[in-house]
Amino acid sequence: MARPQAPRGHGRRRVIDAAVELFAEHGVTGTSLQMIADHLGVTKAAVYYQFHAKEDIVLAVLEEALVDMTAFVTAAEAEATPDAAATAALRGLVDLMIGHRQVVAALMRDPAVERIMAGHDDLNSLIGRLTALLLGPAPDLRRRIAVSVVGAGVAQAGIDPMLADVDDETLRAELLRLGPAMLPRD
Repeated sequence: MARPQAPRGHGRRRVIDAAVELFAEHGVTGTSLQMIADHLGVTKAAVYYQFHAKEDIVLAVLEEALVDMTAFVTAAEAEATPDAAATAALRGLVDLMIGHRQVVAALMRDPAVERIMAGHDDLNSLIGRLTALLLGPAPDLRRRIAVSVVGAGVAQAGIDPMLADVDDETLRAELLRLGPAMLPRD
């Protein structure tokens, strides 16, 4: 009798979901493929069947966020004015963080993730495009500092334990109220 098979892609999704849980608890460096296999109750070979390396799992975890980021950056770039583009980019960044709160929490500030991301040219290009939208044309020092603070603050707000009790819609509304107030206009 043949073994029942999971739907195509189901095993891959299970590995990604287990990895996010374990990355949040142990970090990427502290999570082994064996730990992911044990968490799923499968063999390490089953994890290898879906992904050849932990780096591939990290990139798969980031993939959905990258698709969303590409969409909002492209839309913001189509805005008529630099202010409208910056506002659209900030809104997209807030929505990205809210929509991927667990992934941000699992991967933020992990040196292994930073190394993987540093070698990912498409991601670096996308981040550069987002930063350019937020900075606007000819940014002064004040604007550059504000963009740094707002970007880091949006990401931090999504993972801050002091804000764990804040629902997504309330957090989104407050970030969209505070973010633009912090970005000086020309």
